[in-house]
Amino acid sequence: MARHKQRMLEWIEKLGLIVVQSEIKPYGPGTRRYMVGRHIEEPKHNAWQMPSGKWATTHGVQEWLTPEPLDGPALEKWLTEYAKKNN
Repeated sequence: MARHKQRMLEWIEKLGLIVVQSEIKPYGPGTRRYMVGRHIEEPKHNAWQMPSGKWATTHGVQEWLTPEPLDGPALEKWLTEYAKKNN
């Protein structure tokens, strides 16, 4: 199962997208959900200096492409359709 997740994350990266993943209660098999998007504005590293002297990074701006959190099979179907439309 971990190999499938890794393959999906590599596919998302190859398409130039970003993903946020989380699990819903009760935790266990089939509870992982994904939201896929892309950066409209990349985060800027060392954008400003905090009073402590440390440098801060901005969050950037993201556009979320999936209408709702998707489980693994739904994510794979969505990525297949997205890849067909955008390649």
